[in-house]
Formats: sequence, structure tokens, C-alpha cells
Amino acid sequence: MSTPTTVTADRRPAPRPRGEGPSAAAVFLAALLLVLGSVSWRRGEYFDGSLDPVVVAKAVVGVLALGLAFVLAHSGVRHRLGTGSLWFLGLVLTCSVFGALTAGHLVAGGVVAVRAALVGGTVFLLLRAAPAIVVLTALIRACVVVAVLAAVTGLPSSADGRLSGGIPAIDPNELALLAGVGVLYVAWRMVLDDAGPAHGLAAAGLLAIIWASGSRTALLMLGLGVLLVLVHLRRPRPGLVIGSLVFVAGTAVAVAVTGAVGEFLSRGGDGSSTLDSRFIAWRAALTWADSAWQTAFGGGLSVKIIRVQGQYWDTQPLDSSWVSLLVQAGWLGVVLAAVWVLWILRGVLAAARPHRVLLLGLLAFLLGRSVLESGLFDASVAFTLFVAISLVAERGSRERLRAEATPGPLPAPTTR
Repeated sequence: MSTPTTVTADRRPAPRPRGEGPSAAAVFLAALLLVLGSVSWRRGEYFDGSLDPVVVAKAVVGVLALGLAFVLAHSGVRHRLGTGSLWFLGLVLTCSVFGALTAGHLVAGGVVAVRAALVGGTVFLLLRAAPAIVVLTALIRACVVVAVLAAVTGLPSSADGRLSGGIPAIDPNELALLAGVGVLYVAWRMVLDDAGPAHGLAAAGLLAIIWASGSRTALLMLGLGVLLVLVHLRRPRPGLVIGSLVFVAGTAVAVAVTGAVGEFLSRGGDGSSTLDSRFIAWRAALTWADSAWQTAFGGGLSVKIIRVQGQYWDTQPLDSSWVSLLVQAGWLGVVLAAVWVLWILRGVLAAARPHRVLLLGLLAFLLGRSVLESGLFDASVAFTLFVAISLVAERGSRERLRAEATPGPLPAPTTR
């Protein structure tokens, strides 16, 4: 009598058969171009509608990403993908353009809106060209590559207290965002029981980048995102548990000995002052509009700085994505974005488990950051990931996700 064997189903999404779509390398190249075109190339400067070599170079990189995504989407099979996210994107951008028209910022606001639309279009084409996990993984790995490059070339900036990017010259908060999504990716691989020692070392290095950046919001929201990912962990391997305990214990001892937590939280004594200054800008945003039209539609996506009163300074950057959107797209844009977020959350919770775990962690990280940091509704990396999550999680893509999460041959793709 033969001994029965137990077959364990592979919990990872099934790969596409060879020859039926673009290679992972081609998708990664498009994702890398998209991320490079979305990050800041200069710190502390905002687009005002004028052209210079940096603006033109970023535009060229973005167009190359769009062109490559278009070629990939039309060179093979086309995957089923919903379009509801594009409607939300179009409505929010339309509100901002209407606001820019009346505020006199049509050129600058229109250009930023077009850039955001191109980012959304590029993500859409990539998801039409390749499986969702392939695209999400490519975007995350592109973020990690840019984060490591920026951190290594920006090491001299750490002498000033916070690590910033060298090439490209991204600010500390954006650097922490890029590194944070990589940590979430490793946590997701752990849940799928597909993480090895190399992933642990990579996560430790990325956490070091976040710590050196001094981005408290990113670190806090990353903790929330990782927690939401790890609650899906069913039966962790003993080695993973032991390694995690050793890492936590070692980190706790190092922090206690060096007093690093106190230095990180105070960040040179500007902890409470930074939050107070944000409140000043937020209060000013509530009375920023000069007309009912601007109250409804804002002043365009190019508005990054707001006038403040009663301070020794006259202007201040908008440090919250939601407050920024209130100024840029008005109350109508904020309401549309809020409905969009709730719609995405509903889709994420209904997604297949391998996708839901990753999407939920990323969404928590991005939305948590958006409260205190700007960029979620701009032509940025945060916006790129946000649109990708939205497209993957919506109902029109759900059947495809179930098929991708099931081991075995994929169903016949859409060819129209």
C-alpha cells in the first residue's frame, strides 16, 4: 500500500507562461523610468511653468516610460483591467485645471495635471501588459534602486543631520518613502513564506536609510503598514521568528545605549515646531480662496506654497497631501479624492489574499504619510503607487487577480 503524499499549494501568484507577454526586465525598465521621472530632481524648488534643462529632462524620461509601456501593452496579450480609477483621476485633475484657470495658473497647473495624467496612463498600460504582481514588484524594486542610489550619492548630506538624495537630489521624506515600500515588499515576501536572508539584509539596509533620513512620519506609518502585512502571517518558520527576535533585541539595546530614539524624535530640537508650523499652513488653507469658484475648484496643482499671516515669514509650503489638495482642487477635489480612497479600500479588502496583503500594507503607508506629507495627489512616486493600487484593486480587475493568485495556467487574456 502506497504512502499518501500531501501536496502543498504554492501561495505565490502563478507566473505567466513564457512567450505570452513582456519580460520582467522590460517591465522593470519601464517602471524605473517612471520612478525616475516622478521623483524630485531638485530640493526646495517648485515648478512655476517655466522650462529649463531639468524640467525638459524629466519630461523626456516620463515620455520614454509612457512610450515603452505603450509598446509593451500592444506587443502581446492584454490583461483585463478596470477603468474606474481613470474616471476618478480625470475628475480630480479636471477640478484642479478649472481652479488653475481662474487663479491665473493655467500653464503651470495644466502642465502638472498633464504630468499626473501621463503617470496614470503609464501605470495603466503597464498593468495591461503584465500581471499585477509583476508590475507592482517592478515599481517597488525601481523605488529601492533609486533610494539606494540617492542615499549612497547623498551621504555627505547626512552631516547636516538628515540624509538627502544626491543623485537624484530628493528630499529626506521622499527618500524615506522609496525605502519604505521596499521594507513592505520584504514583509509581504515573509507572509508568503518566500523571504530569505538576503531579503532580511535588504530590509535592514532600507530601514537604516529611513532612520538616517530623519523622517518620523514615514517610520511611524511604515510600522503600521508592516503590522497590517504581518497579521496575515499564518505559520512563521522558526528561523524567521528567531531572526526577528534577535534583530529586535539588538536594535533595542543599540537604541538604549546610544539614545538614538530621543535624537530621532527631537531631530535637533525641531520636533514640536515642525508640527506647529504645519498647523499654521493648514489654518491658512481654510481661508485661502478669494472666491466661491476657488473654494470649489482650488487654484491648480502647481500651488505648493501658501501665504500665512501673523508670522515673521510670509509664505510656507503645504505639508499635507489633503490640505494641498484643498488648495489645488478645492473642496470638490477633496470630496472626490476621499470617495476614491474609500472605493480603493473596499477593493483592496475584496482582493485575493496574495494581492490583498501587499496592497493593504502599501495603502496604509501611503495614506498615513499623506496626512503630514504632500505628494499623494501629484505627479510623484506616492501618486504612482496609489494609482497602481487603485487599478489593481477595482472590481474590473478582480477576476484577473483571482486567476493570477491561482497556481496553474492563466485563463485566456483579453485581446481587444
